[in-house]
Amino acid sequence: MPALFLGHGSPLNLLLDNTFTQGLSELGEQLPRPKAILVISAHWYTDATQVSFSRDVNETIYDFYGFPKALYDLSYQAPSDKTYATKIANLLHVPLVERGLDHGAWMPLHFLYPKADIPTFQLSINKNLPLSLHVKIGEQLQSLRDEGVLIIGSGNITHNLGQVDFYNIDATPPLWALNVDAFIAKAFETRDIEHLVNIQQYCDEFPMAHPYIDHYLPLLYVAGALKKEDTITSILQFFQNGSLSMRGFILR
Repeated sequence: MPALFLGHGSPLNLLLDNTFTQGLSELGEQLPRPKAILVISAHWYTDATQVSFSRDVNETIYDFYGFPKALYDLSYQAPSDKTYATKIANLLHVPLVERGLDHGAWMPLHFLYPKADIPTFQLSINKNLPLSLHVKIGEQLQSLRDEGVLIIGSGNITHNLGQVDFYNIDATPPLWALNVDAFIAKAFETRDIEHLVNIQQYCDEFPMAHPYIDHYLPLLYVAGALKKEDTITSILQFFQNGSLSMRGFILR
């Protein structure tokens, strides 16, 4: 299976027909059908590495506030499969936790696989780990791709909510956002793990793009899942709301 990093942006994308949602739908038509999907989402950012499972259908977690009611009427009831979840947990030597899908997972999947008929799980991000260990966990996950599991990292390459123009989805991106987006794209596409892991030393504008690092870390898991024979392609190369880079990557 391929592996993906996706920017997920505002939950409002769930209600919109735009370049981003159209791009995800088109990507879903091109992807092979996975046996299962593992998502590393910026929105499960906690004190331990854990794997989620549900006893039947994944609960749709509405981890956002103040949006139109129509958003809360949507759901993504993908199945779980404890056998798969246990396999992933055993591979990483981490516990299983009963939990549904947060919007960093179900929002892009709503467009990629709208039938919600593929077993789906999440891996939490342990905020206490050094950045290099997030890559190492991604390396451990790499073998899942050979077994038909689609690995998705879901965050954003630039994510400073204080600088977002919520009233204009097509606002011009600031220079710092363009610079950080270009820096990360070059490092990822050239497999420069050193610059990705130690980005705070190499990219002066990174703290502006990520006051909190949660939306950057999913990229490191996908970097770890990179195989030598993979081709790396940038996808969805644009910004929303000024400062949100929606750039993603596909490895295949």
